[in-house]
Amino acid sequence: MKANMNIKTLCCGLLALIPLTLPPTAVSNMVAAEGVIEEVVVTARKRDERLTDTPLSVTALTASDLSRFQVEDLGDIQNIVPNLSFNLGDAANAIIYIRGVGQRDSLSFADPGVGVYLDDVYMGRAQGAFLDVVDVERIEVLRGPQGTLYGRNTIGGAIKYVSAAPTATPYFAVEAGVGNFGAHQLKASWSGPLNADGSLLGRVTFAHLAHDGYNENQFAGAASDTDGDKQTFAGRLQLAYSPSDDLRFHLSVDRSISSPDRSITPSRVSAGPTLVQRTAAFEPASDPFKVEANFNDVERLEVEGVALTAQYALSDAFALKSVTAFRQLDYETHIDLDGTGFEVFGVYVDQRQDQFSQELQIAYDAGGQVQALLGIHHFSEDDLTPDGISNSQPIDFSGGAGTFFSPYGTVSENDQSVEANAIFGEVSWAVSEAWELTLGARYTAESKALKRKACQALGALGMVLPTINDCNPAPNSSNPFALNLNLSEDFSKVTPKLGLSYRSEAVGLAYFAYARGFKSGGFDGRIGYNSASDESAVNTQARPYDAEVADTFEIGWKSVLADGRVRLSMAAFFNDYQDLQLSSFSATPAGGFATVFTNAGEAENFGFEAELLASPTPNLLVSLNLGYLDAEYKTFINAANEDVSGDLTPINSPDFTGNVGVQYTYSLGWANLIFGADVSLRSDYFVDVNNLEALHQDSFSLLGASVTLESKDDSWSVSLGAKNLLDEAYITHGFDLTAFPGVGLAYYGHPRTYQLQARYRFF
Repeated sequence: MKANMNIKTLCCGLLALIPLTLPPTAVSNMVAAEGVIEEVVVTARKRDERLTDTPLSVTALTASDLSRFQVEDLGDIQNIVPNLSFNLGDAANAIIYIRGVGQRDSLSFADPGVGVYLDDVYMGRAQGAFLDVVDVERIEVLRGPQGTLYGRNTIGGAIKYVSAAPTATPYFAVEAGVGNFGAHQLKASWSGPLNADGSLLGRVTFAHLAHDGYNENQFAGAASDTDGDKQTFAGRLQLAYSPSDDLRFHLSVDRSISSPDRSITPSRVSAGPTLVQRTAAFEPASDPFKVEANFNDVERLEVEGVALTAQYALSDAFALKSVTAFRQLDYETHIDLDGTGFEVFGVYVDQRQDQFSQELQIAYDAGGQVQALLGIHHFSEDDLTPDGISNSQPIDFSGGAGTFFSPYGTVSENDQSVEANAIFGEVSWAVSEAWELTLGARYTAESKALKRKACQALGALGMVLPTINDCNPAPNSSNPFALNLNLSEDFSKVTPKLGLSYRSEAVGLAYFAYARGFKSGGFDGRIGYNSASDESAVNTQARPYDAEVADTFEIGWKSVLADGRVRLSMAAFFNDYQDLQLSSFSATPAGGFATVFTNAGEAENFGFEAELLASPTPNLLVSLNLGYLDAEYKTFINAANEDVSGDLTPINSPDFTGNVGVQYTYSLGWANLIFGADVSLRSDYFVDVNNLEALHQDSFSLLGASVTLESKDDSWSVSLGAKNLLDEAYITHGFDLTAFPGVGLAYYGHPRTYQLQARYRFF
């Protein structure tokens, strides 16, 4: 769909859905009776402050916002946050890009470029970070490098998921819903005091979320005719204990189990695998939601964690805070990555990750000129990931010459450990009544080790992944067909920050900020597959890649206008992005296959963002966000050692992102009738590094609408909502495997869905 058609849809869709003729009466839960928009308090700078007083580019989505836009998981927020791309990858991994900066690789050696924090705890892996939105207070999206306060792997930004906390007022809430594609869900939460004096509070949350697969599996021997279903159980227990006014403890335990019947299979967007005689003539799929999959029988993700936060007020000016957390995940999957019903490229993954983190902070705030934060942070991680590839079909290893055909299989095991320690500090000084200067810096020292074993064999492996010991690779071997390497490297980085802001009633908040962020270096977890033919080639691959670095300059303005009825923020930025870690699959000049994960080059990104929330009348709420991004490579060295920066566009970097939303509340006397609609627009983009044309997504728009009947006291509601009303088919992720085994594959966003929900709260 062309851009001008999307703009027309944007305008006409809203005009058709806004009930402008309804008389003004009651209010939305985002707006006070006089039409004043509620203040939002955020912790983007690790202290409580109003969103409009925070000199950073931050989007804060409250529980009301999330309900208004029908947000079900973190991926849905990309439609309402400018310059954000957030999608589910092939291996239950979160693929997050902010302002064109992120990481798409799903294997454990590839660190994410945007940090996800669950209640102040960093989630070290992309697996398990695609969170469902259940019983949440707010979500904060911090755009741009957050290297000073948040550290490594926040080079693109950070996303903070803030759970609803235990309350002194007891209540119980339950919500149930049903929809198309067999969707059904049940959510329940209880909160209240656990002892007589109210010093111990508790909160328990439970959710069951399910739907059938959106794909129709046309493979004749398939155990199921659908593909990519959802079956998730999640729970969270929180305890808050305040033995005195100066001392507080908060304990959180969470666990989720995702065990669908089938993994998600991508659609074939190019001809079938060209290196396999039986599939070379296959045409691209005519329907993106019709797939052929015979290797999608396993998908299970278990994530759990425990975190203890302690806060102690030393005095009126000084406070201590400790955050101690342990998390682990277990993930197993079979992914069909050939786009056919034949076993050409079946991928196994069996991952276990454990992490421990400890942060200590001392904060100073005497209510005067200076606010300061000093802290130390420790993070350690162990990740063991066996994986492999199974192919039962003969593959032409001669690159099309047809002289050597054989089935092909691989088995490998990556055992990675990380230990990172940091010291950081930030101080804000009110130079005058209007001007504030902020200085910050962080020093991070990190050790990373990778033990890698790998075997390549001519022959199919079958549906059960053999253990790496079945290959019996020799110790210290660098033979690409029996690899056994033990690698380690140390990394360190200083990430500074400088900010200057001006506040006044007439201007609002204007600010300038400079910040540096970095993404950790490491080792390529696919060593031995990159056309390695001898020990020298393997040793070249075994060299560590460097950390990414980004320097960002930003100017911004925030203000509350029209007597509190309008909240407006704008920002312009420039990002100098160095030592890009890029992951791709390509062909070598000799016709071989190369898996590439290396520091490929440099890029420059600049752009603009604007966010508006307005209440023209007490019963009407209007929101608008707009993002513009100009991202380009300055250097890109490919597998053939050629600079192709002028030929390629950075992935997940649409020039324009935007959303317009309205909510109108009409009073029935005994209840409120709430109408909502929004349209999001995203211009064209690529999802693979090689810019395969079949994986180029044209600009498109998504239209959503809802109608809700809600009691006056917000104790109950019934709502009917629909998403992607125009049933747009759009690519969210993909693989260019045209070099081997010879196919392009695409994952698509959800088709049109609708759901009826009922909610009741017992006070």
